[in-house]
Amino acid sequence: MPIPFLIRLICCHFLPAVLLTALGTTTVVHAQTQCWAPRQNEGPITDKRWAHHLKAMNTAETIIKRSQEFLNPPVPVRMRVTMAANRYGPMDSRLIIRAYPEQSLVGIGLWKGECGIIPEADLVAGSIGRINMFFNHVSKDMFMGRDETPKLTSTMGEYPEYNGWVVISKNGRLPWIPQTLGDRLDRVGAARERALADWRNTKASHKAPDLDMIDRTAALRRKIDPAGADQYVENMKRLAADIHAAQARDATRDAHLTKLLNEYRVYRASFTAQQLAMPAVWADTDGSARKAMEARVDRLQELSIDDQGKMGEIREHSRRLEREAAASDHAMTTLRLRTQARNLLQDADQIRKDHMERAALEGDALQAAYELTNLKPGSAEQALAYKIDPTFPNRNQPGKIQVIAVSVSVQSEEEMLQRSEDAARNAWLDRTKSSIDYAALAALLD
Repeated sequence: MPIPFLIRLICCHFLPAVLLTALGTTTVVHAQTQCWAPRQNEGPITDKRWAHHLKAMNTAETIIKRSQEFLNPPVPVRMRVTMAANRYGPMDSRLIIRAYPEQSLVGIGLWKGECGIIPEADLVAGSIGRINMFFNHVSKDMFMGRDETPKLTSTMGEYPEYNGWVVISKNGRLPWIPQTLGDRLDRVGAARERALADWRNTKASHKAPDLDMIDRTAALRRKIDPAGADQYVENMKRLAADIHAAQARDATRDAHLTKLLNEYRVYRASFTAQQLAMPAVWADTDGSARKAMEARVDRLQELSIDDQGKMGEIREHSRRLEREAAASDHAMTTLRLRTQARNLLQDADQIRKDHMERAALEGDALQAAYELTNLKPGSAEQALAYKIDPTFPNRNQPGKIQVIAVSVSVQSEEEMLQRSEDAARNAWLDRTKSSIDYAALAALLD
């Protein structure tokens, strides 16, 4: 390591004062880099049933230690190996090698004693990089992230890398398979059943006010405020009418959601068991059907000529009432006229609201039909999405190494800060990834 870099570390108090004299030569830094903290074991890794996995991980550790790139990080580090075994059976295991600088990014000391690491090092995201080797351990999050289609991010020699994980297996077998048409349709059906159930729970809460209670309340108020009582009755009756109208719309929505569920059931029943077991593909490959559907949805938003005429007449009537109210010298007449004018405007707004609600249901039906009927059975090459293969690795062959997944990464994506030292760290990790002997790891497969 260059002397100017060490001087900067000293000036910034990056290392304890007791190490200042030791940093005068690069040989001490190199020796520090070669410092391996005691190994961590998680799970029954030393149980004889995991002997084959333990042997494979020991060999993999030796392979990593042959990587000169990994052993030459941009700052002095101590390294530690963690070996983890599945607690429930000798099926999968994990080898993780981390490199820890003397301090974390926020200044927490990570080193302990002559060549140790503090127990909390991983809790504070202390390492500047790690190598993960998973033996027979695969999951959707590893290869697909938030998506359901693995993305080929690179290749390391003859081995593909998906989502940052290099996949090593016999004959290049991948640990995922296409989702079937049945898988995708089941998902649609579950969503529609849930939507109908949720709506019915919501609908049950829509209750109109009791008319007898309105009359009794108005009778009490009329003794002290006759005009206010009449206004109260009018408002409450209008509210009751609005809720009854909403309940009618509730029935319409209930019928709509029931129809969508029935359409799903009919569509699913139109396929044979063999077709449902085939990979699901998307029929609208060029997006033309979506554009046509969206154009129809847009046209649904437009008011008809009749509705526009009705709204115009109602608003003109409201304006006439407002003019009469302004010309009146009688307070009660003015109040009545303005109330009627306001109610007419609400009626006009209700026409647009009713139209938009109908358009929303019709648009939802078009969207639902598009998303349902474009699901078809097809070839694996055209598969819409994927799922982890439940048969690979084969759980009936415990102890055999069938697939190895390797990644080289920082502690977590959240650590990626735009600083000069991060660029050096990332370059080091990239060199490390390329330097790993993947062919030697492949030799560990059974």
